[in-house]
Amino acid sequence: MSLASTLRPLVPISAIKPDDSVILVMGKTGSGMSNLINNLTGMPPEDGADQMFSCTKGVCAYESHRNGRRFIFVDTPGLNNGELSQSMVFGAIARWLEETYRHSIKLTGVIYTQDITDDSWSPTDMQGFQLFHRLCGDEAADRVRLVTTMWDVADKSEADEVEGTLKETLWQSLIQTGAQPQRFNNTPESAWNIVEGLGKTTKMLLLQEELVDMGKAMGDTTAGKSVWREESVTKRNWLERYKLRLERALRRTNRLLSAAG
Repeated sequence: MSLASTLRPLVPISAIKPDDSVILVMGKTGSGMSNLINNLTGMPPEDGADQMFSCTKGVCAYESHRNGRRFIFVDTPGLNNGELSQSMVFGAIARWLEETYRHSIKLTGVIYTQDITDDSWSPTDMQGFQLFHRLCGDEAADRVRLVTTMWDVADKSEADEVEGTLKETLWQSLIQTGAQPQRFNNTPESAWNIVEGLGKTTKMLLLQEELVDMGKAMGDTTAGKSVWREESVTKRNWLERYKLRLERALRRTNRLLSAAG
C-alpha cells in the first residue's frame, strides 16, 4: 500500500449522519474530480492521478471540517471510465445513493466537473452527461454545480468560448431548471467558494426517490433505462459489425478455396 493511499481515510456510509453536508462529485474521467476533493480535504493526490485514466474505481467518501460543519465529499468513477462499463459505474453510484437515502441522508449538492481545455465531446461523453441529468432530476437541479476545471492552464479566450458553448448547448436544460455553472481555479479557496455557495439546503435526487420512495428496480429508473438502452444499442452495433467482418472473412476464404480447386 502506498503512502498516498494510507493518507486517504474513507468514511463508510454507517458513519455519515443526516446533519452532515454531503457533496456528490461526478464527471468525465480526467476532468479533475479527485483533484477538487483534494483541495477541499487537504489529501495528497492518488497514485497515477496525473494519468488520463480513472484512479477512482468505486464510490469513496472523505470528510473535511470547516466553520463548525462536517462535509462529506463523495468521489465517483468517471462516467466514461475506460475500465468500467457505463452500467457498472451507474450501478456503483446508484447503490451508494440508495443506501445513504435509506439512512435518511440527503445531499447538500452535486458537482459535475468538466475540463475546460477539452472541447471534444464524443457520443459516450454526451450520454454520460445525460445520465447525470437523469440521475439528478429537475427538482434537485438547484443543488447542482456545473464546475469547469483546468482554468489555471487554459488559454482564457478559448476557454471562455468552450464555456459559452456548454452553457448554450449541453448544459442549457439543466441550467434552466436551476443548476449553476462555476469555475474552479485549482485552489482550496476557489473550491470552498463553490461548496459554501450551496448553503445548507438538502434534497433527494430523482434516482433516490425512484429507488426508495417508489420502489423501482434500478433498470426501471429514469437514469437506469437510459443506461441499459444505450448499452443495448452499443452491443447490437458491435454484433452487427462482427457479423459483417465474419461474412467478409467467409467470402474471402471461399474465394481462396475456389481458386485453389
